[in-house]
Amino acid sequence: MATYPTMHFEFDYVLENKEVDMRQENQGTVTTQGEKYRLEFLDNIFLCDGLKTYVISPEDEEINVFEDEDEQLLTPSKLMNFYKEGFTYFWEQLQTVKGKKIQYLKLVPMDSEAEASYFLLGIETDTFQIFSIKEIGKNGTTSLFEIKNFESKQTLPKNTFVFQEEMYLKKAYTINK
Repeated sequence: MATYPTMHFEFDYVLENKEVDMRQENQGTVTTQGEKYRLEFLDNIFLCDGLKTYVISPEDEEINVFEDEDEQLLTPSKLMNFYKEGFTYFWEQLQTVKGKKIQYLKLVPMDSEAEASYFLLGIETDTFQIFSIKEIGKNGTTSLFEIKNFESKQTLPKNTFVFQEEMYLKKAYTINK
């Protein structure tokens, strides 16, 4: 997936803890070009122009600006590449899910203090693309990130990753830099 000049996909996200009878389901969309991205998730827009990340909250009419060196921000690139370091890998089952053959890999963190017991990384065998990432937490919580409607190599409008400050100032948004 790292070889694609652009990507756009929708995703489903489910956070669940059966012990406390909690289940949250959300959807989102991501568009990427290199390290630039636009993520719409949890009623917010995360826009990265390669230098800064803008977290736009329409509900609060507020925008928080972060320098890209902020290690705490979870980016699409980090999510799609998290598995490359710090894990022991094991082959899991091959399953057919939604008509697609998915090979699962079990990733166990090498760090004994990690919050996750393990991850299941689902790879579509026909395309070698990530189909899903499931985190099994030590606290009984599971989270599932599942990609759908994947498109690559699209021509994007020039302003896809441009923060339009004037537009938000006209709408009386607070911008925290």
